[in-house]
Amino acid sequence: MTPAERISSLLSEQRFSASFFCISVLVLFAATALGQVSARGWVWQNPLPQGNQLTAIHFASDKLTGYAVGPNRTILRTRDGGFSWSASVGSDDAVLNGVFARDPRQAVVVGARGTIFFTENAGSDWRPSRHDSREHFYDVSFSGDGLKFGWAVGSNGAVLRSADGGQTWQPAAAKTAEQLVAVSSFSELAAAAVSGEGNVHFTTDGGAAWTASRPCGQLAATSVAVLGEKEAVAIGRSGCIARTTDGGATWDRVNAYSRADMLSVCFSDGKHGSVTDANGAVWLTGDGGRTWLPFTVRTDPRLGSIHMADRFTGWAVGENGLIIRTDDGGYSWQRLSEGGRDDVNDLFFLDDRVGIAAGSRGRLWLTNDGGERWFPVFSGTAANLHSVFFFDGLRGWAVGDKGTIVRTINGGASWGPGVAGTDADLFGVVFVNERVGFAVGSDGTIIRTTSAGAYWERIETGTRAWLEDVDFINERVGVAVGDRGTVLVTQDGGETWTPFKTNLRESLNSISFADEKNGVIVGSRGAILVTEDGGLSWRSEETPIEANLFAVTAFASRSAIAVGENGAVVITSDGGRTWASQPGMTNKLLQAVVFRGGKNLWVGGSGGAILKRTENLSPSGLQSPRVPPILRDGTRTRPVLRQPLVPVTDDGDIEPARRPAEP
Repeated sequence: MTPAERISSLLSEQRFSASFFCISVLVLFAATALGQVSARGWVWQNPLPQGNQLTAIHFASDKLTGYAVGPNRTILRTRDGGFSWSASVGSDDAVLNGVFARDPRQAVVVGARGTIFFTENAGSDWRPSRHDSREHFYDVSFSGDGLKFGWAVGSNGAVLRSADGGQTWQPAAAKTAEQLVAVSSFSELAAAAVSGEGNVHFTTDGGAAWTASRPCGQLAATSVAVLGEKEAVAIGRSGCIARTTDGGATWDRVNAYSRADMLSVCFSDGKHGSVTDANGAVWLTGDGGRTWLPFTVRTDPRLGSIHMADRFTGWAVGENGLIIRTDDGGYSWQRLSEGGRDDVNDLFFLDDRVGIAAGSRGRLWLTNDGGERWFPVFSGTAANLHSVFFFDGLRGWAVGDKGTIVRTINGGASWGPGVAGTDADLFGVVFVNERVGFAVGSDGTIIRTTSAGAYWERIETGTRAWLEDVDFINERVGVAVGDRGTVLVTQDGGETWTPFKTNLRESLNSISFADEKNGVIVGSRGAILVTEDGGLSWRSEETPIEANLFAVTAFASRSAIAVGENGAVVITSDGGRTWASQPGMTNKLLQAVVFRGGKNLWVGGSGGAILKRTENLSPSGLQSPRVPPILRDGTRTRPVLRQPLVPVTDDGDIEPARRPAEP
């Protein structure tokens, strides 16, 4: 019998329901049926229920009640096996790293700065546990009678032990100063913790004594699952899987024939286990971890946590809010979360309801309801799209890598190619009337069309700098910006471009004009330039902003909003002299922003992130633009609701989950 046949036979044995052996490797950092998660004046519109990374997932034995946690105080709760989720926000703002559902009503979460919370009402509210530690906690595990005996591990060798279901905790030091990033327990006596340095610390006497070992040798271990009083399976970097039957005194390496880093391990009983790796595969065993067989998951997602409630039913979570489920023991997986996870590189709204997003791999999404729902539209290209612009409610263009240009004459319902005449990567596009437009890109590229985007010609710029964005204040005056502080100005409709000396070395990533006089440029390391004379001269503003800024929208003459890395959203109401940071609910890289007044502010970024404001911005004195700030023309075609003419039947993502049939 081959190894694959042996595992397949073992995996088809009788059903078990134990769920004590799951553990995940955790990142160290101190709703349709899916409800839109909202907090701090923002609501997630894509992905759903939210798009932050999820670090851990765990379900109660009923296989209906479960929780997933992550940064930005994310706690998601489900009561139907993961087919719908709601936010269950604790009272603390810490990063949450680990979760354990003891039963359908009781669960415990752990996180940064000494965070340990418990719930006794299925996540309706969370209360702080009693303990004296301020360490960062990375994982939690319960076992024993009634799952009352718990272990929590964290920074500087912190180990806490609970005997009352997580309401109170006492120290049980492992006598190490290492960061302990994962823990698994079999009983009130047997537990193992993994350190960031790759050691596994094993106890068989309730934490009075610990044995340290390195199951992966010189490679770092990342996680462990304890299967018995002295039996465990550890995983690690470069394909390491190892077993012990003597409490960690010795380990037997298993050859998985893989060099991928192993991330998360879970056993539903003493024989049946699952492992996720960094290449997006799920590995299965049916013989206690002696042999393993890999199964691919579409899109190769990096799954940081896996939980199997029994031999057949399980869940896994990962980057960009991804939640997936299996009902056949891990052979196949379906997606519980919704929405695209390709990067959103630009956003454009024609009014408060009708908008479009452009992103990586040729992705275009439309919305007819202010972003409540985004649906994909066929673009005809797989190239990354970096910028989108609409002149009116019907005519629009998007540009991207290798000279890609696509255009629409029906509000985005369908798209056709334009002939760019260049293979340069294009990063910005703007039109000054229905026929004349400009696009900018790599190697100093500026191209112009006079045929509504059907054909384009290259214009000499005198620079090889990469140009990131372009904007015009009328049909003759425009400005392009790019790397190494490049600013080019035209006053003759793009026939010639003159450099403006900025004395900056930072890349300039985005430009926006509020009117024919006032404009703002933003760039890397918080670089900000402001003009009050239509772009003929620019002054550099000294600000405390250190984040790289990637997009800006200017409005109401002296006001602007900029977004950037780590979820940065900053605003000015005094012409750029001072900027105020807005609290957010994501640390993702943001590279698109649209503001149409009041609560109508959208931001977009990596991993498909699209968020919208639910409250007015501060300072409250900001004036609101009610029409696009430049090139105003009351005769333009107004936007209308539209649907894709060519439906996207397969978006390339993991297949959406369907509820299993009732037995």
